[in-house]
Amino acid sequence: MTDLSSLLAPRSIAIAGLSADSTKHGQRVLNNMRRLGYAGQIWGVNPNLPQLDGVDVVGSIAELPEVPDVIVSAIPARAVGNLAREAGRLGVGTVIVFAGGFAEAGEQGRSLQDELVAASRETGVRILGPNSGGVIVPSQGVAMSFLTCLDRPPSQIRSGPVGLVTQSGGMGSYVHNLAAAAGDGLAASISTGNEADLGVADGILALVAMPGVKAISVILETVRNGPAFVEALAAANEAGIPVVITRIGKSPRGRRLMTTHTGALAQPERVAQGVLDEFGVTVAETPAEMFEVASILARTPKLSGPRVGIVTHSGGVAIMLSDLAEGTTIELPQPSSSLRSTLEPLLQQGAVDNPLDMGGIIGGAHRFGEVVAAVARSGDVDAVLAVSSAHPPAHSEERVASLLEQDLDVPVINLWMAGDVGGSALEMLRRAHQPVTEEPRAVIRAIAALTRPARGIADPDVGNADPMPTAPLTEFAAKQIVASWGVPVVEGRHVATADAAAGAADALGYPVVVKVSTPDVQHKTEFGGVAVNLASRDAVETAFDRVQSTLPEGTSVEGVLVEKHLDGPEVIIGGLRDETFGPMILVGVGGVVAEALDDVRVAPAPLSVESARRIISNLSGLRVLTNPRASTPADLDALAAILADVSRHFVRNTWLQSFDLNPVVWNASTWVALDAMLEVTPRG
Repeated sequence: MTDLSSLLAPRSIAIAGLSADSTKHGQRVLNNMRRLGYAGQIWGVNPNLPQLDGVDVVGSIAELPEVPDVIVSAIPARAVGNLAREAGRLGVGTVIVFAGGFAEAGEQGRSLQDELVAASRETGVRILGPNSGGVIVPSQGVAMSFLTCLDRPPSQIRSGPVGLVTQSGGMGSYVHNLAAAAGDGLAASISTGNEADLGVADGILALVAMPGVKAISVILETVRNGPAFVEALAAANEAGIPVVITRIGKSPRGRRLMTTHTGALAQPERVAQGVLDEFGVTVAETPAEMFEVASILARTPKLSGPRVGIVTHSGGVAIMLSDLAEGTTIELPQPSSSLRSTLEPLLQQGAVDNPLDMGGIIGGAHRFGEVVAAVARSGDVDAVLAVSSAHPPAHSEERVASLLEQDLDVPVINLWMAGDVGGSALEMLRRAHQPVTEEPRAVIRAIAALTRPARGIADPDVGNADPMPTAPLTEFAAKQIVASWGVPVVEGRHVATADAAAGAADALGYPVVVKVSTPDVQHKTEFGGVAVNLASRDAVETAFDRVQSTLPEGTSVEGVLVEKHLDGPEVIIGGLRDETFGPMILVGVGGVVAEALDDVRVAPAPLSVESARRIISNLSGLRVLTNPRASTPADLDALAAILADVSRHFVRNTWLQSFDLNPVVWNASTWVALDAMLEVTPRG
């Protein structure tokens, strides 16, 4: 794990490029550090030796009286490489590089960024940037940044329970402004820029280790180091720190040309989402929503269950929240008879339901707190969503006060639906550090995250690799390997003559399927190399010649496969080695038509059985597999066990680049792989 404690709490810093010009980045950093009350040592580095009050300026970093923890580079791009190398030789921990003009600026810029990478690898100095917006840690008085979010009174640059890692300095500045406007703040923000060295994963790990961080928000354009990113998410999971991400771009690193069904289905966007889903990451649509969700998660303990009671006094709000909760993990249980008896005397025009519309409030504004408390203490729910509005404005403060005085066993999350009317009551909630937002979608997303069960990450010990087979493989050879993994495969025979094919069909029992056996063509259906539902010897003998004659000239043919014809609900199970994230497993409804249905889920391998069961349950077409009208609905637990098992074989056999089991059919008693394709290529 990268130790970035000295970056977040440096005892000393040097500003390379510090000048007397208040518009320059170097001087802005100095002013910001002073305004926030940084207590450590600051030096300036500038060969022109400007005279600055209270700051010693030296001509080069070699002349510094001590080795600083951090050097802030506010110098042109062309000079940064030499600075980084010299800093590393002196033993400096981290260099923050503000300058642009690196990899994003073409070939010449790429060469400059390569210099930074080389300096880091050769000397051990860590590089944050280039194009970094810097680091801000209000509790430490650290403002090693030029961002405009710091151009406000120091009292508004507060510390809070949410940490931020951002690949966009401008959007990071925006989140700081959002926090300030809400009377809140960030524990720390780390702007990674081009990530020549330190990246998003390092930032997440640093915030996981930082005391006081209760949730981590991430503005993500691309993942450059998949394994490190996964390690960071796992560390956050282990520490019980929720992660909320806003994705503002798609990674080109996950793209590669594939012809398999798995490759066609596992687009980079889907792969990245699969990784986030596996680690329980909440994905927000905008930075504003991200901050709202993270703020709620930072101030609310994990819920003991998914049952939520919603209390409001607006029928329209009740309907809207019901709509937003639909399709999430949130459950809205109907009130028990005991709770109904408690609530009915407190309501006028309202109805005892969930969501609960209080209508008119009998006996004054304090009734709101009493109703919330009654729902919270009923045993019917694991949390309460209390919706406050200015109804009427004069009651707002008393209504909130009645909430705050309750001592409840389950968390209460607040949704403010009054705008600036009665805003003093909203400030009361914020000053009391209550989880509160003004955005309905954000509160539902946050509660859904709080109800999500802990993730069961698979044991990384997947065993020793199997011997690498000779490539390319026929379908028959691929199925033999898959069967050795314990996956049921369709019963069949590999034969070389039409008479043997007919004899195999007689032995198996009709109907049967006849497929050409060749290592040269993977998707034989596209060339007419498959004949299905054959019910007689004559049909099998005719198909024997036909399936071989349709192949391209020069194709190597090794006879045919004769197999039982099976019908039933179909799925595809596949795997590929993504360039960014490594081995990934895919499952989808529809088998050979999965691409048309586009109903698939992707997750990093290996999978635990629990994770496999979860991603299966998230398939949109699940009802196709579990149709209650079927005589024997498909066994999803058995499918999860197969998915988990093949994921382990895929991880350990690094000679296996991708695979398709397509389709895998439920035959009313077990799952059976009807086709198998394994792409074998040794990895160095």
